[in-house]
Amino acid sequence: MNKDAPALVVEDATAGIGPLTILDGVSLELGSREVVAVLGANGAGKTTLLRTIAGLLPPRRGSIRLFGEPIEGRPAHEITRAGIGHVPSGRELFPRLSVADHLELGGRLSSPARRVELRQRMLEMFPALGQRLGQRAGTLSGGEQQMLAIARALMTDPRVLLLDEPSTGLAPKIVLSVFQTFPLLRKQGVSILLAEQSLTLGLSAADRAYVMDQGRIVLSGNAAALAEDHRVVDTYLGR
Repeated sequence: MNKDAPALVVEDATAGIGPLTILDGVSLELGSREVVAVLGANGAGKTTLLRTIAGLLPPRRGSIRLFGEPIEGRPAHEITRAGIGHVPSGRELFPRLSVADHLELGGRLSSPARRVELRQRMLEMFPALGQRLGQRAGTLSGGEQQMLAIARALMTDPRVLLLDEPSTGLAPKIVLSVFQTFPLLRKQGVSILLAEQSLTLGLSAADRAYVMDQGRIVLSGNAAALAEDHRVVDTYLGR
């Protein structure tokens, strides 16, 4: 690992399913302890990008480097072990397993001592989960399920966290509580790549942002500057 290298570099990544190309030559960079948003309307390719980085979909072309180390094409479990945590859209929890079970699953790659430390950190970050350790995930509220999905990913002790549409289906108050964990995660050395459909949320949470349309990056820059750029809204409206 090169500590001076960016946390994550994606260069010319192309991926798809069968004959369909969804991701078409995407390049982006995530700095150490940075929050970067990937914005785009539904179907722009955001989820495919995160799944490709996480090793769930092999890239057809391009490179992906984690702190300078090539990870493209490696199995998902190896990429998790290398230091990438993935919170998928839809959360993908196991309904019959308890909150405690999910935390244990997330921490299985860490030493017992580190697992205890990470679990304590998660319960401090998400106090509601501490009150529901024995409760099945399928009986939690939507907000609690999102917190659990994030906590499970953080139990892998990642250096980079991929968050796919964390605001979907949640009340604004719950979304705010999720996004308020970002400064704490940055202090702990975690860099965050956030895929988000909401322009306002994505730009308010990020240092920088990339705008995707039809599988390509069409705009990028400082989040505050992009918030004032009419081209961002034009892209969303298909103009």
